[in-house]
Amino acid sequence: MSDHWEEVTWDREMLNKANISPTWYLDGRVAMLVNPSADHTQRFSNSRLTFLIPMHGGIWTMCVSLTESEIQLLGQVGFPQERCINYLSPDEAHEEIRVAWQSRMQNLSISCSLVCLIILGCAVLVGFFGLCRHQISAVLVTGVMYLLAATFAMFTLTIIHFKRAQDRGARIIDGPEDGVVGGPAPKNILNARQFTTSWSMDFGWGGVTLCALASAAWILLSKIMRFSPIAAMIA
Repeated sequence: MSDHWEEVTWDREMLNKANISPTWYLDGRVAMLVNPSADHTQRFSNSRLTFLIPMHGGIWTMCVSLTESEIQLLGQVGFPQERCINYLSPDEAHEEIRVAWQSRMQNLSISCSLVCLIILGCAVLVGFFGLCRHQISAVLVTGVMYLLAATFAMFTLTIIHFKRAQDRGARIIDGPEDGVVGGPAPKNILNARQFTTSWSMDFGWGGVTLCALASAAWILLSKIMRFSPIAAMIA
């Protein structure tokens, strides 16, 4: 449940080719837009500074990839001090402009992850009961529940992986502005964003594998308990 499922970075070369004049900070990691071109701008406000920053996100939040000292340093030039944006309750007006299909995918990933956690919690309780009471049916149900947990976890990871599929190809005009803090950014520069998966995604797939193996182990245990003479004597 970390916030390192994906990372957002900016391609400086593509930004330099765009019709903007950014001011760079922190060795070229953060760009500030002050006077954007008027052609891209019905929604862009010159009264609010726009920062293009690296970010990392999870299922629920998207956070800036900056340290506290770096945030405080940028605060001297007007950088907002909020570290994270919640997908469920965005605190910036332009963050609410998220296309319907991507909002649905985000909600689906949240739902699948919650179902996975609920199933895992129930599997622990049912498995403990099955072992203590030597209930073969409870042990078998535990194996099935671990398999269901692996299935929903796989759904979660697949949705997170493919929700950026359109961002890697053709851009949409009213897409979400992850990687932008402060005022909204001109739409022509959003092509410079680069989305990559982070270490939590690898751990997630490892968790899916462990759940699948645990499912096989519990089902095998139920078979052993069914045909074991010792289990029959205990029963």
